[in-house]
Amino acid sequence: MRRLLSFVLAALLFLSSPPVMAADLPVGELPDTATPLAYRIAIVADPARPVFSGDTEIDIDLKESTSSLFLHGQGLSMVRAEARTGRRTTRASYRQVHPTGLARLDFAEPLAAGRHTLVFRYSAPFMTSAEGFYRAEVAGRWYAWTQFQAIDARRAFPGFDEPRHKTPFAIRLTVPEGQMAVSNAPLVRTGRTRAGIAHDFAATEPLPTYLVAFAVGDFDVVEATIPANAVRSRPLAFRALATRGQAPRLATTVAETPKILAILEDYFGSPYPFAKLDVIASPIMGGAMENAGLVTFNDTLLLLDADAPLSQLRSFGVVMAHELAHMWFGDLVTPRWWDDIWLNESFATWMGNRAALQWRPDLGIRSDQIAGALAAMDEDSLAVGRPIRQPITDSANINAAFDGITYAKGGQVIRMFERYLGEADFQAGVRLHMDRFRYGTADANAFFQSMADGSGRPELVAAWKSFVDQEGVPLVRLAPAPGGRFALSQSRYAPIGGARAGSTRWTMPVCAASGEGAACALLGDKVGTLGPIVGTAPWVAGNADGAGYYRFDLDPAGWSRLLEAAPALPAPEALTAADSLWAGFAAGGVPFARVLEWAERFSSHPDRLAATWLAGPMAKAANEALGTGDNGLLERRIRAIYGPRLAAIGLDPARGAHAADPAEQRQLRLRLAQVLALDGMDPAVRARLAQAAEAALAGNASAIDPSFRGLAFGILVQEGGIPAADRLFEALVASNDPLFRQHAVAALGFTRDPKVATHVLTRFGDPRLQTTESVRLLSGLFGSPETRGLALDFLEGNWDTVRPRVGGLLGRFVGATGSFCTVEDADRVERIFRPRLAELNLGSLDLDRPVAEIRQCAALKAARGSDIRSALAAR
Repeated sequence: MRRLLSFVLAALLFLSSPPVMAADLPVGELPDTATPLAYRIAIVADPARPVFSGDTEIDIDLKESTSSLFLHGQGLSMVRAEARTGRRTTRASYRQVHPTGLARLDFAEPLAAGRHTLVFRYSAPFMTSAEGFYRAEVAGRWYAWTQFQAIDARRAFPGFDEPRHKTPFAIRLTVPEGQMAVSNAPLVRTGRTRAGIAHDFAATEPLPTYLVAFAVGDFDVVEATIPANAVRSRPLAFRALATRGQAPRLATTVAETPKILAILEDYFGSPYPFAKLDVIASPIMGGAMENAGLVTFNDTLLLLDADAPLSQLRSFGVVMAHELAHMWFGDLVTPRWWDDIWLNESFATWMGNRAALQWRPDLGIRSDQIAGALAAMDEDSLAVGRPIRQPITDSANINAAFDGITYAKGGQVIRMFERYLGEADFQAGVRLHMDRFRYGTADANAFFQSMADGSGRPELVAAWKSFVDQEGVPLVRLAPAPGGRFALSQSRYAPIGGARAGSTRWTMPVCAASGEGAACALLGDKVGTLGPIVGTAPWVAGNADGAGYYRFDLDPAGWSRLLEAAPALPAPEALTAADSLWAGFAAGGVPFARVLEWAERFSSHPDRLAATWLAGPMAKAANEALGTGDNGLLERRIRAIYGPRLAAIGLDPARGAHAADPAEQRQLRLRLAQVLALDGMDPAVRARLAQAAEAALAGNASAIDPSFRGLAFGILVQEGGIPAADRLFEALVASNDPLFRQHAVAALGFTRDPKVATHVLTRFGDPRLQTTESVRLLSGLFGSPETRGLALDFLEGNWDTVRPRVGGLLGRFVGATGSFCTVEDADRVERIFRPRLAELNLGSLDLDRPVAEIRQCAALKAARGSDIRSALAAR
């Protein structure tokens, strides 16, 4: 009895291992005690059940003897944990010790330095949003996919969930008979077991945990082979997968993906680096994910009808090119830690746009890329922010790195240096980097060294770092100087209520254009000289090709000459000029009357974004300054500026009515209709769109072209109130067309009537909606002054209902609050979300930004509101 009691007490002592103080927890990078060498993961999964089970083995190399290890595992119900050393087994206790999924193993006795195998048996819940191993019901069938970036692999299996640890993974998926299982590597065998049909996959090339992927379900599959080419000597197995019934919509993906892949292989000068390529659609994936060999996309990015809108085709091309570029940037060569995630995302953004533009130059891809960079400048001009590369010492701050600064600013900075270096020298640096770190990891310093060595321009490393290592947007002033030159000066752009000017300096390539001519200078001091510019045009644009990451200012005569040339400017110069002019208004310099003058002049530009760029910020600022009861002043001016242009090119929303028009004109028509219908409240445009939407809901498939459908449905909800919203909702849940569903759920958030919004919110938890659709519905209501307060009330009052419905997507509503515009709103947002940041797995910056955005809007309204009102009332 005593011996038994002693054994029990010893076991209890082992199982209740000593507490770990919070200060001792490695909430960022794990200690270097253990290095994973290989994983063997066996998952038993039936998507129709809420829980899956797993067995994971991890071969490790211990640097030194230890009795405990930190690793990762989140929400895992551990059945057994142990370490095997040869034939010897050492029991271990497993505990999750931090909400971000940090876990600790305590061994019954110390493990010696050297090779061991960690063995785990566990179960875990499927997630309901795109995090970890998640599931969804589609048309009565259950499916499951994975989304592990950034730190959600730990929800599916225990491990060392950090990008620096790249190892082979051997995956086994056991699933119900009749269901398909896919993973990163090719399938090598199947076999019947008591738990179902086991699918064994070949071991992968070395991967970090966040790039591991698998999926289970009754998928439609379209198979193809991508032929060998000058770079790749072997054919490549290629498949596109989607939920049952969607195979016909995969035709565009199957036809066009090989073309995009060939462009990328040609640029990198090396073949696609994995054994096969599968692309798979998921209805609740927020965007896309570059899992090696099994790339996951939102349904609307892969499933295109034959008459897909040009905007959907553009998104397909850009996102496909972005994710496939990751096969080199990110998968083949992986950042060592999350502070260098920009080496993934900035480069994939730049390369994705570059390749997609080569694939389809008529889709407005360059203008979209520049627009993204200009939006990043707005984010980078807030009172709070971060540089592209920022040390991350706490895993709670990792998600904040996946933002416009990393993607759009980083991509534009890369484009700026590519233009300055020259394409050939830049490409040489990229190829050298890929060769040096193939299937390995690299940090920013390694990348800079590769670029310096490959391009032969080591002096540019300091210039590049000046953009990567500090936040803010440069403002470059160009003043005429003798000999056709320009005197340059730089400062930090400082809008009203935003970032302060300070003493920040960049070493930047400044390039200005005049017609066909251009000149560049590397500006490293506060002042410098540019030129002369050899060009025939009377105007000078301060950002040639729209490639620079800066805003510019000219003398009054220079702005006047640029305004005179506005309709004929190249689209990149037009966009950056319009943005820089608006930036002058937001900083307190340019009067609103001048903005209106520029908007009218630009409205005849052929590029859809250049023609309408000023409409968006004008409408936002004016609506906030005027209030909802007096915004007719703005609406009349919008109609006067943009109405004649739409009348000149015509509007017929019927299916295929404008199919013969050039792609550029079709996109311009849609953009003008959006501005006039939503910002101008044009009664004729709205009536025509609403009638077409009504006819489409009544069953007339020819009444509305898919390009106009989302806008038309939104106008119908605004005009038709609750009855129209109900009809649209029923059509939404009855449809299996992903794009139709996206259009419909977004349209429900268009309402500006609080009564209709309240009614729409009763649909939020409807089980016929996917989680992403519920999020889109509520997010849309944050978009207008009339309903944003109601949306926040709903979120705060129904927190405990909303959270289980949307899971990890709950944090997205924090960013949506940036649409508010009073100091009181900012204080309320702080009060609601600051105490919940840990619960949302968000860092402080995730809240600091929208709060800063609100305060900046309030400051601009206070400072420029009277100028806005006076300018709009002047005529």
